[in-house]
Amino acid sequence: MQLNMLASLTTEPAGTPVEPVTGQIVPQNGVTSDIVYVMFHGYGNDEHEMVRIITAVDPGCDYISVQGPIHRQYLGGHAWYNSTDWDDAQIQSQCSAIGDQVVGMLDSSALKGRRKVLVGFSQGGYLAYRILADHPDMFAAAVLFAPSFHDAQVRFVEPTRRPKVFLGYGSLDQQIPEEQKSSIRASLATFANVEERAYLGMRHDVCDAELTDVYRFLQSLPRI
Repeated sequence: MQLNMLASLTTEPAGTPVEPVTGQIVPQNGVTSDIVYVMFHGYGNDEHEMVRIITAVDPGCDYISVQGPIHRQYLGGHAWYNSTDWDDAQIQSQCSAIGDQVVGMLDSSALKGRRKVLVGFSQGGYLAYRILADHPDMFAAAVLFAPSFHDAQVRFVEPTRRPKVFLGYGSLDQQIPEEQKSSIRASLATFANVEERAYLGMRHDVCDAELTDVYRFLQSLPRI
């Protein structure tokens, strides 16, 4: 499948600041921050959703925000999988295939030595989790905002070191079934170090308090 994405990666050649480069990956020459966020939006949205979220946490950051391959005809927006008609095996397979394609793109000289952090909301949160489970050594961490869970078969690659994961849900989030929340907690515990937060009164959403916690989480990540 073909994936569309929005990228902003900055460099400082010869010590001189330059404007962000949008839509392409540029060589690493004097990069100001070593983190690159790799982001996946929620159902019915697009790649701009995650840019708004991450720039609220880390203004001026480097990111790659990917657009879901399924366009919602008539309704607009995009999705990563068909949660109505597909079973969990199909959803898991789809997300692993997308992850393999994204990781192949990330394995480039332009991004060597950069800390890569997965970020996803809802459907995109499950996709980010699935990519981390399949490729744990590629990423320093993951931020999962209200992720769903669709593993038909528990499968993960044993990491050489356990990645850090931020997991956040609203106390009133009824979009994600409690069974899915419990399952993703259990799966993450097998290969990652998880910091979970619950937000009183929040539904299937992201709030200011959560963004503050994500900022602190990102600041705590060890450097390579």
